[in-house]
Amino acid sequence: MLAAISTALTFAARDDGPFPGEVGLTLWMHRNTPGPVDAIGGLLDPLLTDLTAPAVLTAVVLLTWWRWGRHAAIMICASGALTALTRIGDLVQRPRPTPSGAWSSYRYGNGGYPSGHVIFTVLVLGTVVVLARRYSTSAAARLITSVVGLLVAVMVWTRVSRLEHWPLDVIGGLTMATSVLCVMARLVATGPGATRSPPDTTRTRVRWEVSG
Repeated sequence: MLAAISTALTFAARDDGPFPGEVGLTLWMHRNTPGPVDAIGGLLDPLLTDLTAPAVLTAVVLLTWWRWGRHAAIMICASGALTALTRIGDLVQRPRPTPSGAWSSYRYGNGGYPSGHVIFTVLVLGTVVVLARRYSTSAAARLITSVVGLLVAVMVWTRVSRLEHWPLDVIGGLTMATSVLCVMARLVATGPGATRSPPDTTRTRVRWEVSG
């Protein structure tokens, strides 16, 4: 279903002009963004450029390898490679908003559809959530899920409010990344090490209490 929606949105994004109401919604979000949300978005934005995103991905790969092993690291590498979906932007040729929130002409290499920041955040960090639920404790998995959910929400909002993308660019990125994330979740569930259960801290806690 998500793949079909992504395909439909991609074809729709090729139209020459914004969707009805898209300009108004973009400007409203730009003028009504809460200060803390804008501040967090400002911190996240430079971490996911074409130059810095590979370094962030490398850090996530190393961290997951250290905590959960080689299979987890391979899954993160795969999700990082699949962020190449952003290259669709050069085929769709949808321009980004201007600093005033107006429609403009497309410039090669600067396509707005889909949002690369959103794809990276949902796909890579979403894979971290999937891995956490497989390999980590329930408490740690809940914490990681909450943090990633917050980051995704901020990224989705600020890519529009900071006039980096139109709403359709962000929705397209969300549907694309989520559809691929579903595949990643299936691979994690059925791939090597899938039978490994999350660490059980109950036995350790009982031993500590007995020895104490």
